[in-house]
Amino acid sequence: MKPLAILKRDGRQDPFAPERIAAALHKALCAIGEDDVALANELAQVVTEHLERTSERSHIELEEVQDAVIHVLQESGYYKAAIAFARYRDERERQRRTARVQGDTHAAPNLLIHDADGRYRRWDKVWLTSVVREQYQLDQRTADKVVPAVEELLAGTAVDELGMPVLLSLIDTALVRCGMHAVAAQRSALRVERHVVNQLVSHGAGVDANRSGATVLADAGRTVLRQWAYQGQYSAQVLRLHASGRLWFDGLDDPCRGTQFTAVLDGPSNPWQVLTGALALAQDARCSWRRVRLILPPSLLGHLERGAKQFCAPLLALSEIAQVYLACDGRTPLLSEWPFPAPSVTDKRTRNPVSIAVAYDDFLVMRQVQELGLPMLAGPHLFEPGWRAQVAVELALNAQGLDGEFSTLDGLAMGLVHAAKVRLSQLGTATEPNAEIRFALYGLPAHSASVEYLERQVTQEGLRAGITVVRTAHLSADACAHLGRLLE
Repeated sequence: MKPLAILKRDGRQDPFAPERIAAALHKALCAIGEDDVALANELAQVVTEHLERTSERSHIELEEVQDAVIHVLQESGYYKAAIAFARYRDERERQRRTARVQGDTHAAPNLLIHDADGRYRRWDKVWLTSVVREQYQLDQRTADKVVPAVEELLAGTAVDELGMPVLLSLIDTALVRCGMHAVAAQRSALRVERHVVNQLVSHGAGVDANRSGATVLADAGRTVLRQWAYQGQYSAQVLRLHASGRLWFDGLDDPCRGTQFTAVLDGPSNPWQVLTGALALAQDARCSWRRVRLILPPSLLGHLERGAKQFCAPLLALSEIAQVYLACDGRTPLLSEWPFPAPSVTDKRTRNPVSIAVAYDDFLVMRQVQELGLPMLAGPHLFEPGWRAQVAVELALNAQGLDGEFSTLDGLAMGLVHAAKVRLSQLGTATEPNAEIRFALYGLPAHSASVEYLERQVTQEGLRAGITVVRTAHLSADACAHLGRLLE
């Protein structure tokens, strides 16, 4: 999209001016002895074209323009100029932070804070004050003394992003500097050493529900595990891709379990035996898998067709912990009066609507299921008793606006494979060797050269990393919600 305006750090907007980019490039070139105005103008035009291809908004942030300048200088072979520009950028950032500590409220620092859920936020003094008040139970007047002390600690640095644990540590230090030692000791955030968390995860603590104290560990340690999984093992590239909405991978909030387990149950004549076996299997599978899908034999659907409503309540209870599919070997009149709640009216405590699985695609059945808003599975393998399938890791990429940006697509591919390797290391022995690693692509024209290139790069990166990554056309609801951040 063509850039029209630049959002400055203090919230003001300036018209997009390529000549100002050319002036900055000229200074960078002069710093390495290249006093060439024509070259600076040419590179500025390349920067503008790069922003038009990669930006999803007409109003872009100043940092995005500066990142584009460094990218173009590097891609054009002017590495020394790129280094000179980056150093100048860091020095200016230190000057702004020092000016802010000295009382210049217009000096907005280039600093991002990323929360545990991966969202980035600009440095905001009002927001920081609210964090200090809520986290440490301080009044407004006291918080107003602590926040400048935090900014003073950052004044001599050019760090451009901070995680919440580091920010809380800075607040603790500021409290001590302000003489509030007791508050720092009583209210500081509880921290667990990462090697201890790593040891717990490696031994599977908190995964097996039958272990003593596992439930307490799972409830008390979930936030710590999430923080460890997000910040402890993933590269900075992966964190940025995830935070911006470019990359989604399942399991960030629950690193110890694989993505999905699917099982076809055997079909004994007694339906209560089927339900009992399904419940036992689902409870056991939930210890190692985030999502469990069970395909129950056609005999159970037959009982429901004949009016056996007593099985509805057990099936709804089973759907609390697993996605339940009733195998249908043809067409069923039950879809005309489906006895289970549809997703739009399902009780909030019921996460998964009960649906059906068919051997082959049938237009009439598909239309009925679609009208009910239910998910559906299809395939002859769903009628093979004992069939199992596992998906260890599920990932997705949003490459919207990157058609033809092959160097950027390379970065997406490397980030995806790195995230997959980290997830596999977290799972350890929780998954079987034949569990799949699946990824989906979004945002590129179908059958385009960019799609083929990105898919090939992901496959090759996976082979170099020693893993097999398989593309899928399916994009889960969680992935769609996360990748939609680019459109916010």
